[in-house]
Amino acid sequence: MAGPLSLLRRIVLAALTLVCAFLMALAAAAQEDGADPPRSAFQRLLDRNAIPYRVPPVGKAILVNIPAFELVTFQDGTPVFRSKVIVGTPWNRTPRLRTYTTAVRFRPTWRPTPSMIASGEYRDRVWPAGPSNPLGLAAVRMQPGLLVYMHDTNHRELFEREERALSHGCIRVHRWDDLVAWVLDMPLAEVHAHANGTRTFDAPAPPIPVRLGYFTLFPDADGQIVQHGDIYNLGRFGEAAPKPGSEVIAKASLDQPLSCGSSGG
Repeated sequence: MAGPLSLLRRIVLAALTLVCAFLMALAAAAQEDGADPPRSAFQRLLDRNAIPYRVPPVGKAILVNIPAFELVTFQDGTPVFRSKVIVGTPWNRTPRLRTYTTAVRFRPTWRPTPSMIASGEYRDRVWPAGPSNPLGLAAVRMQPGLLVYMHDTNHRELFEREERALSHGCIRVHRWDDLVAWVLDMPLAEVHAHANGTRTFDAPAPPIPVRLGYFTLFPDADGQIVQHGDIYNLGRFGEAAPKPGSEVIAKASLDQPLSCGSSGG
């Protein structure tokens, strides 16, 4: 017959076994969380409304929602700030793609593309750096070879329009200075000093993921789901093919990197 001491040992051993099992379960849960971070409140809102955009759960990210004429920055899955943007016309569409930031060019020069010159809209010349430059005072450059930028503009009055499909494919950003400061983690005063200086140069940027997406349903700044116009006739989330027999739409719908001119150094 077991004595009191033996019984106490059994109780202690059973208790230790339960504690070990509990700690192992906690460790397993922590490992799962590390492999797949929990969804942000914003991501849960997207998922509830079947909006097929996955916000990177860790770090910075940028979404340009083409039909909303809007840019949204994210930190750890949560929106930081939004900006009006101008996107490509239906015949010079902003491409849908995933890319990343590489540099910010302060005080860029600019030269129009051959198609812009052929249309008679621009003369074949190099625009000098400064506030009259079509790229404005700064341009966020993305992966090498992609001649589509997020940039300032010399026609900021166009941001007052409701319909802003007006560019040759690039993304003109109303809050360009806030975007540059956020991308470079640079004080806004320093951004303004470089932009209004005399030197054209590139400031290296970390590889922040950028999505040029097409979501006609998307939450606004208050979390309300807003219906935006289908400016490129691509369906709610850009899933539709161009209409048969429509040569202009067919050519413009190809999601290939377009060029809105060259930005010289």
